[in-house]
Amino acid sequence: MNYRYNVGLAMSVLAAKMGERPALKLSGGEAVSYKELDSQSNRLAKVLRNSGLRYRDVLGIVHDKSSICYAAMIAALKLGAAYVNIDDQNPAPRLTHIFESARPKIVIGRDLNESVRFCASSCGALPIDVSDVAFQKELGQSEDSEVSEMELVTGEDPAYIMYTSGSTGVPKGALISHANVLNFGAWVGSRFGIRSDDVFTNLNPMYFDNSVFDFYGALLNGAALAPVTRKTLANGSELMHQIEEASCSVWFSVPSLLIYLMTMKLLQPNRLATVRSFVFGGEGYPKAELRKLYAAFGSRSRLINVYGPTECTCICSAWDVRREDLVDEGLVTLGPIAENFSAIVLDDGREVPSGSVGELCLLGPQVGLGYANDSERTSIAFPLNPLNVRWPERMYRTGDLVRLGDDGRRLDFIGRKDNQIKHMGYRIELEEIEAALNRIGGVLQSAVVHKSSKQGQKMIVAYVAVDAPLDEAYLREQMEQLLPAYMIPQRFDMRASLPKNANGKIDKIALLDAM
Repeated sequence: MNYRYNVGLAMSVLAAKMGERPALKLSGGEAVSYKELDSQSNRLAKVLRNSGLRYRDVLGIVHDKSSICYAAMIAALKLGAAYVNIDDQNPAPRLTHIFESARPKIVIGRDLNESVRFCASSCGALPIDVSDVAFQKELGQSEDSEVSEMELVTGEDPAYIMYTSGSTGVPKGALISHANVLNFGAWVGSRFGIRSDDVFTNLNPMYFDNSVFDFYGALLNGAALAPVTRKTLANGSELMHQIEEASCSVWFSVPSLLIYLMTMKLLQPNRLATVRSFVFGGEGYPKAELRKLYAAFGSRSRLINVYGPTECTCICSAWDVRREDLVDEGLVTLGPIAENFSAIVLDDGREVPSGSVGELCLLGPQVGLGYANDSERTSIAFPLNPLNVRWPERMYRTGDLVRLGDDGRRLDFIGRKDNQIKHMGYRIELEEIEAALNRIGGVLQSAVVHKSSKQGQKMIVAYVAVDAPLDEAYLREQMEQLLPAYMIPQRFDMRASLPKNANGKIDKIALLDAM
């Protein structure tokens, strides 16, 4: 086989090396070896090819964290098709847009629901239900041999599409390449000191960017992955039991989950004895809560604060939290940018000096390809580096405001340049929530803000101007038809009108100050 720079080949080579070592550690003590997962992906690739999936097509996966779904991801990579993991609980309008934007040739999953089947039918995608007897028979008869398409796949080919919130109310599908993924996997292995006996938690949903660390951090470094299903995640006691049963050593979640488990007294110093690294990111970790985690585990485990946009392959910085980081208030530093990135901090197109604030722009081999079937937003978010006049160098504008440290390397997060937030680990455009609210009858105008409660926890609050009596229960019910649960505001404040500033625009500063 000719050498190609692609993830499918890397996983195939690693599977031959790892053999019977566990790749997946499922609940109840069940394990799937590297050899078994590789074999399953080879056979599934043949089934998908026979069903019409080709090089540079897109495979939709309704991911339930079963071994067949992980095998589907690897099968797509081997075929040179990009995969997109789909949340089948998405409201219909959002699900429809994802299908129309990603344009999958095939959608695979277990017990596909009516919404998924309708969207698949509407965009001409073939639905494949893995519980179907005919599928099981074809998979069982399929040949376990190398996938010939691996010879075609290059580093610049798309590996996956990950959807994020969009400011116009339309989600954006970030396209990440094989080269992006391979660079990321190598960096994770080095930065986190990953060993073949490590076990990663897979608490994050597979349609959520944090799962990229789980999946590739483990399976590109010979470690094991311990998938936690949505049902188990909703039960703290079961979750803790499964993580301990799998002897997990690398934990990754949003801070909200760690805070919840500690508040419920499920996560205590005598638990999770094998976890040597608590990695957290996706939202800010309130210092008061982080101090509790450090007091419980700081003496025996690394606490690592990570940061990074979906468009740049999950993570671009990692900072080991120290005792001195917890003395003051505010957020823990992002630290210096990762070794496989370069970064510039710009203000109106000019590089800022040390100690100043500007927009973080990222360059390097983890910067993604752009947005799926969205050239307009790609050109805005992925412009050329204005400081490089020698050759065209593409960068990603994060929209995050950071302060550049006196050393010219350390970065401290200040806030969003636009109206985008991270809440419970999900990146959300507040305008998307406003757009949904404004579709509801009786709503004249809306403004959504992200503010702190008295306890220091961040929450989404919707201020709504109405021309008819509306109650919170009704608004919440309507919003549940339009947006995923994590985007529903925690509070609704109904008013006759919203405050305006001198320019006649809604005064969000006044709303942020409102009790």
